[in-house]
Amino acid sequence: MSPALADLVNAKELAGRTASIERSLDLRQLPRVVEAGALKGTQVHARLRFAFFEGRTTVEVQLEGVAVLMCQRCLKSCETRLEEAEQVMVMANDTDEVAGGYEPFIGDAENLSLSALIEEQVLLGLPLVPLHDDPAQCRKSASGKLVAKVEAEAHPEDTQKPFANLRDLLDRNEH
Repeated sequence: MSPALADLVNAKELAGRTASIERSLDLRQLPRVVEAGALKGTQVHARLRFAFFEGRTTVEVQLEGVAVLMCQRCLKSCETRLEEAEQVMVMANDTDEVAGGYEPFIGDAENLSLSALIEEQVLLGLPLVPLHDDPAQCRKSASGKLVAKVEAEAHPEDTQKPFANLRDLLDRNEH
């Protein structure tokens, strides 16, 4: 059995060498993503490039992967493609000023958790309301009849236009 890759790194030392690290994480290594509703099959691959900007440690995070979430239309699992790229500045606390173009990440630059950094970026990339890309996929589910009925109710045939007669009312009041 091969040894596990280190999760805690000295980001300052890596930034001094402008080092790059790649990590692949699955659902077991992303507990906060599980809390956000991720299901089995979620996996991400991250490329991290360390550098300095104005004497501060920065990390360019590039994520690719798939988050399996529950579709809020049909309540079945759906895959959401993750493709994120972000410039992150490692901050000791949230009161420090962040340079323009960088997102803050609160952590210890000399003892930085790569999984926590990656997980934070995954959370920021998740959709607020997960849905299948194609609504037809929801109709194929066992509750497809219910989905079609709800969609029909959500888009009534008679569109109401509350201000359609406003011009007539204003014209009457002028005379």
